[in-house]
Amino acid sequence: MGAIPRSRLLYAYFVCISTSLCMFMYGYDASTFNATNTSPSWNAAFGNTVDSKGKPAVSSDTVGLVGVGYSCGAVFTGFFVAPILSDRFGRRLPMFIGALLIIGFTFVQTFSPTFAIHVLGRTGVGLGQGLMLPSGPVYMGEMAPVEIRGTMMSLWQLMYSVGAFFSYLVALFMGWHSELGDWQWRMVLILQVVSPAVFIFTVWMGPESPRWLIYNGRNDEARAVLAKLRSDEDVDRELEEISEYINAERANNPGAWAVYQMLFTKANMLKRLAMAIFINFSQQTTGQNSLNSYSSKIYNKIFNNQNTTNIINVVNSICGILFTLNSTIFVDRLGRITILVVGALGMGTAMLIVSIVGITTEANGTLYQMGTGIGLVSMFFVFIFFYKPSWGATVWIYTGEIFPMTVRAQAVGIASQTQNVASVALSYLFPVMLTNLGWKTFFVFMAYNYFIAVICYFFYPETKGVTLEDMDALFDGKPASVAVVEQDDEKKV
Repeated sequence: MGAIPRSRLLYAYFVCISTSLCMFMYGYDASTFNATNTSPSWNAAFGNTVDSKGKPAVSSDTVGLVGVGYSCGAVFTGFFVAPILSDRFGRRLPMFIGALLIIGFTFVQTFSPTFAIHVLGRTGVGLGQGLMLPSGPVYMGEMAPVEIRGTMMSLWQLMYSVGAFFSYLVALFMGWHSELGDWQWRMVLILQVVSPAVFIFTVWMGPESPRWLIYNGRNDEARAVLAKLRSDEDVDRELEEISEYINAERANNPGAWAVYQMLFTKANMLKRLAMAIFINFSQQTTGQNSLNSYSSKIYNKIFNNQNTTNIINVVNSICGILFTLNSTIFVDRLGRITILVVGALGMGTAMLIVSIVGITTEANGTLYQMGTGIGLVSMFFVFIFFYKPSWGATVWIYTGEIFPMTVRAQAVGIASQTQNVASVALSYLFPVMLTNLGWKTFFVFMAYNYFIAVICYFFYPETKGVTLEDMDALFDGKPASVAVVEQDDEKKV
């Protein structure tokens, strides 16, 4: 492989950073829920009960509807709409439409006069995110040079942390101005339109995926795209490799809806889909989803001060950015599986310590002392240290690179949206578990993290340095197109 000229490398990074704005929007949006559901003004606006101090509050069941509405919208478009648009019209269009939906429905949730309209706005934002999140990693994986594909795709999770940081920073600033009333939380929401407004312009500054272009018979355009992203000596070689691989796949193209059938009936595809679904589901059930959605409630319980909680969230998000940088440094050096295993073991140990400290101090009456609070928060930071570069960033990288072109959009859509399926379940289960099990809840997360470390170590192959066209050989020992032909022949016999 030849050295990529600096100007082309910078352009490739620009394309990936622009695409990663999808994840910036996701990080900002996800953190607005955590930042606003403990806001006194938000609870006063939509409260349907009172808290222990007699102040207006939104009940736990009702708060769960906000997350459920978002997740249902994202699951629908992520499963069924994004893959079809991505295959038929290119990788960029579903992301563009998703950004427009986020802008429109952000105004709905910001200026909602009732809680029902507020949930409708959140559901609409979910529809937009469901279009963007499956398409982004597919596009980035197909654009990035193989030798730095992991590094470039780790920008995806990094931008989530950057988005979360800005959300919490705005919430912290607005929390200091109680005289603003409803605008304390409305401002946090309305500023969400900034990143999609930028993205709807920058997305068209990047080219269409060369693999999508070749798949649709537009080889000359694909060559022009590769000439902007690769070294001169690699353009023809990669064009030939992609063309040879895709021509074999295209000859056996089952059609848009039949792809879903192939994913669930062909053994080689079902195996990879199950692997991707497992790690995406596990990304949320490591404990990060619950911490991301309810950490403010946990911090408020410990410190009993909203401003302290806001400051912790800002510091946590800054650490999230720094910790995700570890992925950009190590993912193409250590490999995907090593990072996933080490991350899961570290997260499990952090959860073990949280459980022990929480149970012990609650029993002896020192739980709400400052020293204990700092210790517990520190363990949550340790959890993030291990989570961000591993199950935060690397899951997206692995999911986006293991599928062949024929099924990539559909498979990534299904796998990535299992995160929202897990999120819906945890939106209701975690508050109930925390109420009934208390600090023992974190023992559950500890056990699950140790479990997924074992699964990844023994059953997941390493993909570092493997081209997208060679993934079939890694997983199946032969090209997927050949496997499809053989299975079709078996049916004829």
